[in-house]
This record gives sequence, C-alpha cells and structure tokens, in this order.
Amino acid sequence: MRIAFLTPEYVTPTSADGGLANYLKKTALALAERGCQLWVFLLSGRDATWQDGQVTVCEVKRNVFLHRMRSIFPFLGITQFFSQLASSRRIATKFWEIHKSSPFDILQASSYMAPGYALLKNGKVPMVCRVSSYTPALRSAYGRKKSFCESLSDWLEVQQVAKAEASFAPSRLVSNIFFKVTGCAPTVIRTPMDIQEPILDYSFFNAHKHRFPYLLVFGTLSRIKGVDLLADVLPDIFEKYRDLSVVFIGRDDGLPSGKKVFAHILESCDSYGDRLFYHPAVQKAQLYSFITNAEAILMPSRVDNYPNACIEAQMFEKPVIGTYDSSLDEMVVDGETGFLAKNADIESIKKAIKKFLNLSSEQREAMRQKIISHIEAIKCEDRVGQLTEFYKEAINNFKVQHGEK
Repeated sequence: MRIAFLTPEYVTPTSADGGLANYLKKTALALAERGCQLWVFLLSGRDATWQDGQVTVCEVKRNVFLHRMRSIFPFLGITQFFSQLASSRRIATKFWEIHKSSPFDILQASSYMAPGYALLKNGKVPMVCRVSSYTPALRSAYGRKKSFCESLSDWLEVQQVAKAEASFAPSRLVSNIFFKVTGCAPTVIRTPMDIQEPILDYSFFNAHKHRFPYLLVFGTLSRIKGVDLLADVLPDIFEKYRDLSVVFIGRDDGLPSGKKVFAHILESCDSYGDRLFYHPAVQKAQLYSFITNAEAILMPSRVDNYPNACIEAQMFEKPVIGTYDSSLDEMVVDGETGFLAKNADIESIKKAIKKFLNLSSEQREAMRQKIISHIEAIKCEDRVGQLTEFYKEAINNFKVQHGEK
C-alpha cells in the first residue's frame, strides 16, 4: 500500500517539536515496517526530498509572500486563511507530480492547518483525515476569542474532516466534539506506541544537576496544557514536601498577556526558585533520561487529544497526574496508573499530587505494575493494524462509489 501523509509538521533534523510531528514519525515508520510505502508531504520553508529510514519526506515550500505577510502583519488575519489555501494547493501540485509516475493508494491529511483541503473529493485517490485537534477548543483553552479571519481557517479544518472519504481521531473527546459541531463522528483509532527501542542520552541530564526527587512537566508549556495552573498549585506542594523539585522541559508558548509560562510560575513560587528548573525542548533521547528519573509526570491539561507525551511517560512506567475531560482520562485510571484531578481546578490538582506523593514504596510499586500491564495491553491492541484496516475500508468504499472493481 502506497500512503501519502499531508502535514504542516514532522520530525526533522532541525525540529523535533510537536505532538503531530511525533505521531506521524512513529506511525509512518511502523507502517513502513509492515511493508507499506510511505511518503510525507511536509509544508516547509524549502523544497527538498530526503529519507527518514524507509520513509520518504518531501518538503514543499510554502507561499513565501503570504507567509511573510502573515509574519510581518499578524493583524492581517485574513492572510492566514489564504496562506492555508495556497499551501494546500502547493502540496496538491507536488502530490500529483509524484502520483503520476508512482500512484498512491490513499492520502492521510492532518486536520490541523488543512494541508489536504485542495485534494478533497479529487476523484482519483481517497483521502482520510486524522483529527489532530479542534482549533476552537484549543483557542478557548488558551484564553483567546475567535476573530472572523480565524473562523475562516477553522472552517477549512472542519470541511476537510467532514468531506474526507473517512476521518478518525485518537480520542473519544475530540470525536464527540466534532460530532456535536458537524454531525460527523470520526472513528476512534488510538495513537500507537513507538516501535523503536528508546535510546537514552544522559549527556544533557548529567550536565544539569537537579535536585531529587522531582516531578516532570514536558511538552509545550501553555494554558492549553494547563501548565500555568501550577503557579497556584506548587507553593503549597513545596511547603509540605521540602525535598521535592519540579523540572519543566519544552517550548514555552507563553500566556495571552505575553508573559512566559515558566516566568509566571517562578514569580508565584519566588520562595522556592531553587526547586524549579526549566529547559527548552531537547532531543528525544535526552528527554527520556529525564522521564526515567522522574517520580511522576504532571499533565494538568485543559484540553488534549490522547497525547504522545502520556504514552511516553507510561512506556517508562511512570505515573501520570492528569485531568478529567481532557482525554487524559481515557489514558489514566485514577488511583491505578496515576491520578486524575478536576479540569482546571487548583485544589483538585493539589489533592491529586499529594495523593501520589503520600503513596508508600509498596503502593508505588503496585502502581508501576499496573502501568506495565496497561502498556502490554496497548501492544496487544495492534493499533497500526487497526489503521491499515481503516485504510483498506476507505479504499474499498471509494472504489465502490466510483464504479471501480
């Protein structure tokens, strides 16, 4: 099966950020291991083609004029809409160029940024859409109101999900949101685990001595991920647990006010500044050394979509302290594989953290065994196999609709 992924992000030698990027990389490599031929059409600042193992990555240069206009004049929100349209057309042009000599069986587009919009209902190759997020929900969690121009961009994303031959989402939460908005309920297909054995690089970890024990926050630092809530949570935790520190790793997206999230936390915890540590995003191998040495992982998200970060934490047998109604409650069993707090509830998050910190060594070991069992169950689900069956069904339905045998 020849498969084309259409996306605004992917893991490259110069960028490892983003849940979508990491999902696509591990899924593409897993599909390639099963004999599929994978191409990734990636919106980029350049035109280039290179190999990521068995996966071919084709970078497609964005419309430079519109991209620069958007950067120079962010108040001209309409440029975002036209930039997305232009980018999807550029991807379509490159796709047809490759398809002409080596036909593809199916397209998979991310909902985010609607990179496959220009290939909807093309009549030649079926397209499925993975709902990587619901932008209005993210915007609300970030604390921003929607502008008219942003509503146009949202419309593109919704149209791509609703009009694709089939759509799927990794979480029930996001699938239900789209059903309420569009009447279209994407199939739930969970994010697979990484098939590659994790490599741990301790060079960065050893170069930055941290106080033990520590809780870890990794990924994007933002209101969406609920990291700002820790500014009001941590002072009480630090007061009671005098040896505890917290390490933050990831891109700091800041708050609507413009202040950085970590600076906001540091300001609220001024008496405990020596117990807070921050590092920008690091490579996976370096991140894994921090995960494996953490006591637990904090993920107080306001909204999420079955995040890779939670799978990675559990892969290293780490409890996750997350939130209800964020999709993390689809991954964490409260009291068994971690703890769950009420969404955006300061006191409830404090309570969940304290529950974990108060566990005896025997109770922590029992929790670790539950996490191991949970990960083994995920492996047995064969999520990559579920995805290939989803593709086959979409291809067969497409052939029937177009009178092909």
